[in-house]
Amino acid sequence: MKAGHVFHDGRRRPGRPRRSSTGHAILKATREILGRSGVHGLTVEGVAARSGVAKTTIYRRWRSKEDLALAALLEVIQQEPPALPHVGSTMTALSAYLRRLVDNLNVKLYGRIIRGLISDLGVDAQLAKGFRERVLARRVAAVTQLLQRGIERGELRRDLDLEIGVDLLLGPIYYRLLISGEPLTGAFVDRLVRAMMAYGR
Repeated sequence: MKAGHVFHDGRRRPGRPRRSSTGHAILKATREILGRSGVHGLTVEGVAARSGVAKTTIYRRWRSKEDLALAALLEVIQQEPPALPHVGSTMTALSAYLRRLVDNLNVKLYGRIIRGLISDLGVDAQLAKGFRERVLARRVAAVTQLLQRGIERGELRRDLDLEIGVDLLLGPIYYRLLISGEPLTGAFVDRLVRAMMAYGR
């Protein structure tokens, strides 16, 4: 009899329950390896050895090391503070949100995971879909909300193209992170926001 088997009426047979701590141990080991070696140094074998969890158990939950890295990134993102309150001007709110994003990207673990995953997005459609829907969509939604509030308050023109506005704010940040290597600073964020406000008025 297998532990934890469920009867047809919904009752569960006695047995050792599946430990929720297993997933935490796997992701903790994943984060530690990513922080030291990046995505390219991550292996399922290494995670198994560090976490003490069998490879077969890991593969039942995540299909590849890239999926593991994405899961670790999502766990880091979920630990972020709640969205910034809508106080102050639109310029102030945008600067505050994007400064926090830049601070996160400058953190060794966060930035290394992003940079490591990007190289695989072009060849792994499932990974790319997960990254867009669970990471980028979060950023796009937050910036869109702040721009929409600016329109409602009369700080931005009513015919502002929100999609272009989001691209103008987020695009240069990820360009610096992934392509040019130029520093991501608070001063750079403030310049971006000023340019966006000039375009949007």
